[in-house]
Amino acid sequence: MTTVNIELPEIPGVKEWRWAATEGCAPLSRKVFKKWLFKVGASHLEEDATLLFSELFSNALRYPPPDRLIPTRWLVLPDGIRVEVDDASSQDPVVSSPEEEAESGRGLILVHLLAARWGVKHRRFNDGKGNYLSGKTVWFELRK
Repeated sequence: MTTVNIELPEIPGVKEWRWAATEGCAPLSRKVFKKWLFKVGASHLEEDATLLFSELFSNALRYPPPDRLIPTRWLVLPDGIRVEVDDASSQDPVVSSPEEEAESGRGLILVHLLAARWGVKHRRFNDGKGNYLSGKTVWFELRK
């Protein structure tokens, strides 16, 4: 299956992408994200920013929007960056305490510990047939 990614029109300080929820889209999104960090002078945030972006993006892959395109927004702030990832789950993310042997469940712990701020904004997705489905935007901010 071919990965199709749609780059949306550019707004100064904002980069928007819609990533096809296919095999290979996660590594490609990280690669493009790292290039964006360098381009906007935030490469010093690369390790934490890429880790947190990857966590949000992998969650979105579990709950892609009806069109199977995962919207992401990367914003330059006066004192850092903000990263937003949309998914089609209406459940609030929960910072959990996974069992020691658990293979998942630590992503939001990392977001909570490393981000200057993070949160959730509920939203609706149009399924293309006139129906609206609940979803959310999960975001984090890192300071320079």
